Amino acid sequence: MTKKRERLYLIDGNSYVYRAFHAIRHLANSKGFPTNAVYGFTAMLMKIVREEKPDYLAVAFDSKGPTTRHTYYPQYKATRPPMPEGLVPQVPIIWDLVRAFRIPVLQQQGIEADDLLAAATREGLGHHLDVVLVSGDKDLLQLVSPHVSVLDTMKEQRWTPEQVEKRYGIPPGELVEMMALMGDATDNVPGVRGVGEKTALELVKQFGTLEELYARLGEVKGEARKKVLEAGRDGAFLSRRLVTLDPDVAVTIDLEALRPREPDAAAALAIFREMEFAKFVRELTP
Repeated sequence: MTKKRERLYLIDGNSYVYRAFHAIRHLANSKGFPTNAVYGFTAMLMKIVREEKPDYLAVAFDSKGPTTRHTYYPQYKATRPPMPEGLVPQVPIIWDLVRAFRIPVLQQQGIEADDLLAAATREGLGHHLDVVLVSGDKDLLQLVSPHVSVLDTMKEQRWTPEQVEKRYGIPPGELVEMMALMGDATDNVPGVRGVGEKTALELVKQFGTLEELYARLGEVKGEARKKVLEAGRDGAFLSRRLVTLDPDVAVTIDLEALRPREPDAAAALAIFREMEFAKFVRELTP
């Protein structure tokens, strides 16, 4: 009988902090302190611990300051607006909550959380684990494989290779080619001007890679489309470099340290009472 593989859950902290903030509106305690992001993040965290019962668990966060991508593209993420005013005071509370739940944090100066997630995924696969990336960020779908899935708890969707191919019509490994062509306005990834998801998918389905597309550019239908692609050649290759996650970043993951531990109930309850989360107080109280 084949031994069941243990599961490593990796939470995309930044994704969930922002999604919780925008998904839940006008939530504050009696003192007027905003609590929507803390509430949403807590709900996700407790759902994962309670329902998924991970064998290993960690949460990844970005660090402040420039990243390795800024060294070759200084405009990377330059158009992102500053953190919303109502979210700023909630971030330290979320960090306190993660500490109270004794969940290890993956964070390293100059390395984006997505790359840390990719590195931890590589590490998990090397130890014959199934990896579940908890995120709503489509950039992480490129990591999906037979033993790697992406779980979006807000939409209750689990992305497997079959689900990715059903949605996009291409395997997970080719998503970076699509993203390279269409770009990403949120992160100021240029892509090819005028190429959206539909066109990008058509091209990837036909050619597979940027190298093949540009080697056979004469086969592309429509003179206007050929000109657009030719003009955007450099942007496409730069964009692929920007959107491709790096599993080989210099970081060491101590898997045994990621074994779930009992939370510091007193610390967690103190946060829940301060935030006036009666539901979570009840769930954590014997």
